[in-house]
Amino acid sequence: MGAASTNQHSPARARGRRASGSGLQRWFPFVVLLVVAVYGLLAAFLGQQASSPVGDTAIAEPDLPVMVWKSFVTGMLVFALLLNLSIVIRLRRPGLAWLSVLMVGVIYSQLVMDGLGLWLIWPGIPELNALLSVSLPLCLIALCEFTPHFIAVGRQGARLLRGFSLAAGLHLLAAPFAIGPLGQDVFLVVAATGGMFIFGLVLGQIRKHVYARYFALSVLAILVGALTTSLTTIGWLPVNPLTDSAFFLGAAAGSLILTSGVGRLLLEERKRRLSADIRAREEQALRARIEQDYDRVLKTHRVTGKPNRPMLEEALTAIDSRQTPYTLCMVRLTRFNELEQALGYRSAEELLRQYLRKMNRFLKQALGEQLIPINGYAIATLDTVNHAFALRRSPNQPELETRALSAITDWLSGNFRDGRFSFSWAASLGLAHAPEHGTDAGSLLSAAGFASLNNDNALSVYDPSIAEWQYRQQILMLDVEDALNSGDMWLEYQPKVSIRDGRISSVEALLRWEHSEFGRIPPDQWIPLAEEVGIIHQVTRWVLDRACRDASGLRARYGDHIAISVNISAKDLAHPLFHEQARAILRRHHLLPRNIILEITETAMMTDPELARHTIEILSDMGFRIALDDFGSGHSSLGTLALFRLDELKIDRSFLHNVLDYPARQKILKAALELGTALDLDVVVEGVEEEAIAVWLQQFPGLQGQGYYWGQPARASLESTGAPLPSHVSDH
Repeated sequence: MGAASTNQHSPARARGRRASGSGLQRWFPFVVLLVVAVYGLLAAFLGQQASSPVGDTAIAEPDLPVMVWKSFVTGMLVFALLLNLSIVIRLRRPGLAWLSVLMVGVIYSQLVMDGLGLWLIWPGIPELNALLSVSLPLCLIALCEFTPHFIAVGRQGARLLRGFSLAAGLHLLAAPFAIGPLGQDVFLVVAATGGMFIFGLVLGQIRKHVYARYFALSVLAILVGALTTSLTTIGWLPVNPLTDSAFFLGAAAGSLILTSGVGRLLLEERKRRLSADIRAREEQALRARIEQDYDRVLKTHRVTGKPNRPMLEEALTAIDSRQTPYTLCMVRLTRFNELEQALGYRSAEELLRQYLRKMNRFLKQALGEQLIPINGYAIATLDTVNHAFALRRSPNQPELETRALSAITDWLSGNFRDGRFSFSWAASLGLAHAPEHGTDAGSLLSAAGFASLNNDNALSVYDPSIAEWQYRQQILMLDVEDALNSGDMWLEYQPKVSIRDGRISSVEALLRWEHSEFGRIPPDQWIPLAEEVGIIHQVTRWVLDRACRDASGLRARYGDHIAISVNISAKDLAHPLFHEQARAILRRHHLLPRNIILEITETAMMTDPELARHTIEILSDMGFRIALDDFGSGHSSLGTLALFRLDELKIDRSFLHNVLDYPARQKILKAALELGTALDLDVVVEGVEEEAIAVWLQQFPGLQGQGYYWGQPARASLESTGAPLPSHVSDH
């Protein structure tokens, strides 16, 4: 409850802090005490108070027991006075010093009434005893001024307290002059009213604030002492040492109670400061931990805890490769993503951390002084798949590097064992030499990264020609979207011809790309990479849209019956909205799904057979015709035919290789053609380029062919090609 009271008394403390300024205002209570003392002395010396000095009378023999307990009480007050002064200094709240003023007034008043005033020290100056006339009003001023510094007082209450202080001040100034309206009887009324008002203030807060209880007891003790003294004066109570000193005892008790309250305030303040110190130390420790964590985040990889790329680059930059040649080694853990999908990222990351800890120890043992430390570690992490270390090369002893790299390669090729797990990370090691392959860390990391992509060898040294090819592939992927929009890509169409009568029933849309830097780019040099990086779906939608736009030109050339074949990939089959997108494109060009043949390779179908089957069924139900492209080039052709709903079977061109020279090949081709016919599929043979093969294929009724024998692929309109159809091809 004390802590709560401390918070609840914050308005009073705020007023106390506002009062505790600098200069005269800061120590105002002591200034008032000094001024009152000087004023009383001056008034006495001027002879404006007609009273006989106590020093002229004989001092009665003191009662020893009374003197003892009065001395004890006075000693307690002096102790409380000193304690209060120390608290004022410690808390730096001069407003609490009014309690010290109150105690000084009480102590001196009682000393004078007991004949022990200052005149005993200076017998020749009996006027010192006249300070009694100003010490009592001073006690009321001190009590009124102390109240708002100890408990919470409203604005109106503070004004009334200030009014009582001013009234007591007037009595203090008028005391030496014996002014009638400002006599002692009026002062007693003012003092009693002020005391009762203060008592009422504290009673209103006694249930809420613990300090109000201290104040209530203190004011009550003072009021009881004053009342007892008054009753003794008018004869209602007998005169004895106790009743004669009632006001002194009450004021002393009240002062001691208030001092105990101020002491409690000191304890709570010390607790608050101690708590603030503890919080400050905790915040400082937290700040230190945050700085350490921030430093760790800046220098280490989030998952592995090993130095990150900036730390690796910093370690390599500190080495002059011309003076100290070195080799940067990139370790690519190819199977990490596979393990992450199989085990979950938490388990995979924990296994990776354990693997790297073992690798770190092994590299330190295997390389020794050759190892280039990276912030105290042997290996750094670029990402969860790629990790790197570096070793110094000795031109005079190349066998040291060869032997060390051979040992590292053997270690990487072994199985990683942890608990119930035993597997290979399928690690590949890519090397880049400094300064041969670069003098800065960025170039070397790029070179070593390129080398590590070679999955054919466990250890590969950077080859600039391979890097050039990889650079070309990266540029092509970056330019795909621009090529679709700029006209660098276009469609050419190759007809599917009935081999017996030369009639064209459909055409296949073939994508062409003329790159501004690399020239004509064959599809097999960029389509697979586009599928890998995930931009093939955008290409497919563009091809389908362009083919539908060219439909009017193709119909003008080949007839209204013509259908258009478009190739789609496994990524398209996996796209959940592909069928909706295809339907929207056809609606925009006012075409029906039966006008489009979607050609899908066997490999694309078998990437995710269940998903592919579901998507193909949706497309087939919509009216699209489905063709199986490159039949015979995969590993599960018969299973593919049985699993999917198909309309057309395209025999791979590999079936025609030397088919006229080898009867066995002829039998295989015939079996494939008969299989398609048995399944009621339209059969198309790809790669027909020679007349002899075309004539030999005429023995199979209903068979269609596609190849250069019937002409080169051409754009949609006749004007765009300028070439007529061959004589053995009919356009209707």
